[in-house]
Amino acid sequence: MAKRKPGKSGSKKKVRVEFRKNRGKTARDKSQWTREFHQDKTKSDDAGTSENVRAKGDLSRKRTIIVDEESTAGLVKGTVVRMRGLIAEVDDGKQIWACTVRRVLRTRQIDERHPVAVGDRVFLTRVEMAGEKSTLMSDDCELTEGVIEEIEPRTTTLLRHYDRRVHVVAANIDVVVIVVSADQPTLRPHLIDRYLVAIHQGEMRPVICINKADLDVDGHAAAVAERYRQIGYVVLFTCILDMRGIDALRAELTDRTSVLVGPSGVGKSSLLNVLDSELKLKVGDLSDLQRGRHTTTTASLLRWQFGGFVVDTPGTRQFDLVKLASEEVEAYFKEFVDRISGCRFPDCSHTHEENCAIQDAVDSGEITAERYDSYVKIYEECREKERRN
Repeated sequence: MAKRKPGKSGSKKKVRVEFRKNRGKTARDKSQWTREFHQDKTKSDDAGTSENVRAKGDLSRKRTIIVDEESTAGLVKGTVVRMRGLIAEVDDGKQIWACTVRRVLRTRQIDERHPVAVGDRVFLTRVEMAGEKSTLMSDDCELTEGVIEEIEPRTTTLLRHYDRRVHVVAANIDVVVIVVSADQPTLRPHLIDRYLVAIHQGEMRPVICINKADLDVDGHAAAVAERYRQIGYVVLFTCILDMRGIDALRAELTDRTSVLVGPSGVGKSSLLNVLDSELKLKVGDLSDLQRGRHTTTTASLLRWQFGGFVVDTPGTRQFDLVKLASEEVEAYFKEFVDRISGCRFPDCSHTHEENCAIQDAVDSGEITAERYDSYVKIYEECREKERRN
């Protein structure tokens, strides 16, 4: 850590953070209303509570705090490798810590389900009780207790909406592998498209993995794979029974930090075990899927024996997109991007307008009807959220 220069109070910076929600409205004070009326403030306050705006409006709902950039001096640096409720397990390269999160960090990221996610790089301090280190239990193991004081800025994030809040699935990821199955459960291309939008939004590289390739008896999965290859995506067919595609998938993951995402029951844990036999993860079966059970219940960052890391995540039945404006959706459909300039109207939604280059490409077969239908569903979903807000 660089030393402070003489004559300066230290390296500090201003950070804009959200107000805590219980500070959004003040208590009713009639004398305050009277003062504001005489100062001609009531009109602007009424507008602020009734309008829903972005940009400057969002800034007005934030506060400025001063962060000391040298505040991490003397702290232990590590990576979050697992989340257990409000406890983050952090690997510093020598040991695993069981950490809570400093309150100020929770107020900075109040819209998120939890301010810390698997893959975050953090700084922590040790908790001591009467001069002795404090410990917490995890999987029958005793871990040294710590407190996360700072989180490094994330390079990439995979986000989804969950329970009306933003859920960071994983942070600082290079490659996201979308794992689906040829059958059992049914292959749903629209879910692939939703994942692709979130991955492009988070500036990560997607790989599509169609597992259980031996179940593609009618060729439907092969046709779906070809559809995405034509767009320019890497699509791999895998099967743990005959090891089909396993080497190709391992090559995509080597020396990178990746995350496997997809519905429950598609075989993510089985793939991880085949890719690296040292992992020995619990594997479910079809009966678990039918009963609604998740084989993987917590996200974990695992180290590959062949180099790199992978985040194993619980399966999801749906994937709700986060902070996506309807006019931005077109940018995350690769085959749309070069054609958008050909539309007659600069604000074309590609859903009903005349002389739309995207609809013309669908009619000519240059863009598949399935991908276009996915676009329309996501666009209309975003529009509906904008109407409600």
